[in-house]
Amino acid sequence: MVSSDNRQTVIEILENATSQDPACMARADDSLRIWETRPQFHAILFSIFADRTLSMSARLMAIITFKNGIDKYWKKTVLHAIGIAEKELIRPQLLSMLDEDAPQIAVQYCVAIARIARWEFPLVWPAFAEELASRVHVIAHELDSSVDGNRRRCYTMEHNALYILHLFVKMLCERKLARERQALRSTAPGLFSVVAPIYARRIAQFNEALHVGDSEGSQELLKSIRFCLKTLRRLFVHGFGDFESADAIVHEFYVATVGHQAAFYKLFSGLPAESREADGCRILVKIILLYGKIHLEFQKFKAVRFITTPAVVPLLRWYWQQIQSEAPQLTAVPLERSGDIESPPLILERLVIQGLELYRSVVKNMFYLADDNGQMDSDVQRCRLVIDSEILTAPFVAQMSETLMCHYIPLKACDIEMWQDDPETWIANEDLDHWEFDVRRSAERLFKDLVNQQRDRIVPGLVQALQQPSINSSFKLDGLYTALGLCANELYDYIDFCHWLRQHPPTDSPMSVSKWRIAWLIGKWVPVKFPIDERPHAYVALLEYARPGEPLVLRMEAIASLLSCIDDWDFDATQFKPYLQLSIERITEMLGSVSQAELRMRMVNYLSAIVSRMQREIAPFAESIVRLIPLLWQSAAGENLYQTAVLSLVTKLVVALGVHSAALQPLVTPLVQHSTDLDDPAHVYLIVDGIELWLALIRNAPTIDPNLMGLLRHIPRLLQSSTETLKSVLKVIEGYALLCGADMMRSYGPALIGALHELVADTNMHVRAIAAGYTTLNVIVQCVQAELVGPALVESNIMWTPFTRIVDKKEAAMVLVHHAGFLSRIAVHYLQLFIEFLTAQDAQLTGTFAEHWVEIYDDIGQVAQRRLHALGLAVAIATTNDGVLKMLPLMVPIWNDVLSNTGDSQLYFSDRDDDDDDEFNDIVVPESERRRKLLSNDPAHKYDMKKAFSQSMSECERLNGAERFHAIIAQVSAEDLEDLKSQLS
Repeated sequence: MVSSDNRQTVIEILENATSQDPACMARADDSLRIWETRPQFHAILFSIFADRTLSMSARLMAIITFKNGIDKYWKKTVLHAIGIAEKELIRPQLLSMLDEDAPQIAVQYCVAIARIARWEFPLVWPAFAEELASRVHVIAHELDSSVDGNRRRCYTMEHNALYILHLFVKMLCERKLARERQALRSTAPGLFSVVAPIYARRIAQFNEALHVGDSEGSQELLKSIRFCLKTLRRLFVHGFGDFESADAIVHEFYVATVGHQAAFYKLFSGLPAESREADGCRILVKIILLYGKIHLEFQKFKAVRFITTPAVVPLLRWYWQQIQSEAPQLTAVPLERSGDIESPPLILERLVIQGLELYRSVVKNMFYLADDNGQMDSDVQRCRLVIDSEILTAPFVAQMSETLMCHYIPLKACDIEMWQDDPETWIANEDLDHWEFDVRRSAERLFKDLVNQQRDRIVPGLVQALQQPSINSSFKLDGLYTALGLCANELYDYIDFCHWLRQHPPTDSPMSVSKWRIAWLIGKWVPVKFPIDERPHAYVALLEYARPGEPLVLRMEAIASLLSCIDDWDFDATQFKPYLQLSIERITEMLGSVSQAELRMRMVNYLSAIVSRMQREIAPFAESIVRLIPLLWQSAAGENLYQTAVLSLVTKLVVALGVHSAALQPLVTPLVQHSTDLDDPAHVYLIVDGIELWLALIRNAPTIDPNLMGLLRHIPRLLQSSTETLKSVLKVIEGYALLCGADMMRSYGPALIGALHELVADTNMHVRAIAAGYTTLNVIVQCVQAELVGPALVESNIMWTPFTRIVDKKEAAMVLVHHAGFLSRIAVHYLQLFIEFLTAQDAQLTGTFAEHWVEIYDDIGQVAQRRLHALGLAVAIATTNDGVLKMLPLMVPIWNDVLSNTGDSQLYFSDRDDDDDDEFNDIVVPESERRRKLLSNDPAHKYDMKKAFSQSMSECERLNGAERFHAIIAQVSAEDLEDLKSQLS
């Protein structure tokens, strides 16, 4: 039972939540957050919503809060879930408010019920679908028999009930599990048998209302028709697994939709043009387009059944009639008169797009095509028979290609007008894949697929038309040129494009449309078939079109096509070099001509592409690009994606300049600092590109700028911030160690070693991250003397971590290998530090460590790491520690194995780092040479293993005395000892 006191309190809170006083609203929100977890709260909310004596604001807030609570607490497994008793109190009342006539409240009410059904049906409330369908059926009959005074309330109830049903069916269709799909298919026939008759009656009543001039009634009926269609669409497409065995009412419904759509469209098209935008016509438009969605989804999910349905051929013919009837409107205004005469609008553009997409789905669809072996099953044969004999006949294909080419795919007067008024927006929109909202784009998709599938019928005529010396119609000319570009992959065997281009120079046209189309064509044909020796002609033409004074759209298209030439597989940098300076000038001029950040970013990307492809050839022209960088960075302020493009450009420039990029360090360092500053919110977008630029600077630097050295202060936080950039950050540290390791350790040694220690000690870190951290530590140890690194190692206690992990031996073998590898590296390079560390440890711990350290050898795979491990064990015996020395009998077989497999030769030596990203890059950066030198000096490769083992044995004998040493050696098996002596001799 709901307490009246609690109810009144909640009402007051809801009233306060709708207050205009921010403080009052904040207090109310806090109160609601407290109340929402209390028992009976949601039952109280529903009772408040159902009480029409309360204010509209309180009721609206109540149902919104109720709806949000359903999402958070109705599921029984969540914390503070709504109790079963409260649900049982709410559930019987849910369908009691279908007569709610306040639109905002009604929508929230319907959505709330649908969301409850999402959790309840079919397991908890299996009868929900039947109960809702029954209420819809009863309300529909009440409406049919209602008198004028009660009709409005009946309409409201029907609209709300149908809307709930639509949301419920939509939810069922979104479910993907087999059990849930079965629930939909078991429910669909019953729901369809209820809604389809209502739809039919409302259609008949709408026709009668039109006949008698009842405009108010017709609007209400249109709403009912729309809700019925929204529900029937999903039931029809998704609700029947075996469509052939569906009830006759299902097939009759679809056949009826073809005629109903035509009738509604005829009604809409008969209205005056100014009336079509009125609010009253919006529902009519939505209904017409809903029919189109039914056809498109039917074809998408039931492709074979769609084509073999008798009503489809008349449907497609009707769509083609609308496409053809609208075609003259598209080319009614000549390009020369653009801006002088307003282009007549299409009656319903989205209907035309639906028709074009419907035909495209028929023209090219995997369900209607033979397999790779040319075989067709019975379904495909049935579909092909209908398509070839009744839909895509030879005369119709010719007519379709002619209509599309002459009316739909050419540029229109509205395009030219936009070239003049807002060229930058037109350019930006042209690159968007928005075919579902643009007739020309949709027609281009259809035309490409039509030529691809009907090549033998269309290509000969298209080739003949392209060879004509002159064409009077500007639309037909542009359509032919568009077809030549769209279908380049189909036409390259029939047309020598370069020869055709020379024979068809640009003609005089408004806003240089002909030049724009030629530039566009070059960009389309270069990746398909454009001989290398003809490329210079393209460069000259495109750079001429990109000069200042030409329309902005033409200049942009010329530069875009130039980029297509540069990005092509067959691009020859040497051939392009004479045009490089002019290309950079043209792009620079464009940067000063456009204002939209998106287009400026595109120009920067074009510069990046040129720099990337030209590499060292860019050096003589680098200064002109360098001068742009401060201006570009300043203009990109606040535009994060634009800034990433600038960073990418600078990175490519640094790589291209190589060792000469050192001059850029003072200019570029502030960019890296800004991009890697974790206190700046922009770092989220810039950090990846900023670190890549940082890494490029270090890799290519022969010397280092003090400001660049100062960036190391960001490293500790960067190591802790994200694993996404971890590898690159570690590579940056390695780059500093290779370039100026001593200076790095003097200035930032303790902070860097401490941060690396946290990384390798983190048990939650992936093994690859730990391995990368140890790799960086190994590079530091190899590059920097013990006097500089030792204090930081001791201060951070970093050696204690791998030591204890090996002692405990609880981690995976892969991780222990890396722990052992680091200690082996310390032992080999910093022997005194390693001995002091072991001496300071408990003897028992040291013995356990030595035992496990020896055992890890069998888990090591790489030859170099096995040699390093063996060296580490060898230098470790230069001690008097019993725990270490007692493991000598197990060390000798390891030494024998290393000597027998690799000996003292460098047979297995490689001067390449396995992680070096430049392995597949033709350009060798300075850091590559530094890494090769480091590898060549690695003791694992350089040391004579025989000599190293002999010296270690001698040192062990010196420290422990001959008597004790021989006592230890006596524990080694005679066979292993003899083998060792023979290999050392």
